[in-house]
Amino acid sequence: MDIERFKGKVALITGGASGIGAATARRIADEGGAVVICDRDGAAAVDLAAQLGGQGYELDVTDLDRTLAVVEAVGDVHVLVSAAGVDVCDTVPNTTPDEWRTILDVDLTGVYNSCRAVLPRFVAQGGGAIVTISSAIGTVGERNRSAYCAAKAGVENLTRAMALDHGPAGVRANCVAPGLIDTPLIRNGKVSGADDPGAMQAMVDRHHALGRIGQPAEVASAIAFLASDDASFITGAILPVDAGWTAQ
Repeated sequence: MDIERFKGKVALITGGASGIGAATARRIADEGGAVVICDRDGAAAVDLAAQLGGQGYELDVTDLDRTLAVVEAVGDVHVLVSAAGVDVCDTVPNTTPDEWRTILDVDLTGVYNSCRAVLPRFVAQGGGAIVTISSAIGTVGERNRSAYCAAKAGVENLTRAMALDHGPAGVRANCVAPGLIDTPLIRNGKVSGADDPGAMQAMVDRHHALGRIGQPAEVASAIAFLASDDASFITGAILPVDAGWTAQ
């Protein structure tokens, strides 16, 4: 790629070894950035980082001390993409307390931990870009996804709050809200019906005006835009990348 929007910049990506995170790492590396790939699957993070000439770390984003230590070890960071996430599909009565805690710990507290680790550095250096990952159903809700809906709605308002709090220091915080994307979370059947091609197409037909599932690279394009100086006057935004889901 001829564009070098991230030349001289370091991007730390949580959940960076697969799905949207991995696609984002590839996109930023293609645009000249140095990538730091963090994932619970440390071997996959190291392997992808080696392919892209970056650094790889095993990281569980629910562990604040480990997150702080990784950021300290990395040193310079200019971009944070907080893409680590898990899902449980069920109603409130059928979601166990352990499942609820897991979803909130990874999908919301994990974003807090990652941002808490980088924000003092961003403020001290006079700027930085944070991109969080929500979901269409963080905005409009969905049946049988109560914990995930709650966590992603929290991510959106957390992002807005960080944009307001740290904008005066030159820090931008924005959020991408994807629709159904062809990721391991989907392919492994973590979303109800995703392991049934007919049921998946019915979900796509119901929610996506474009009539197809999205690809991780398409979300990565939006993330790269918000993380780059092309979005220098954008902060506190929730950008739908959902094929029209939230337009209904």
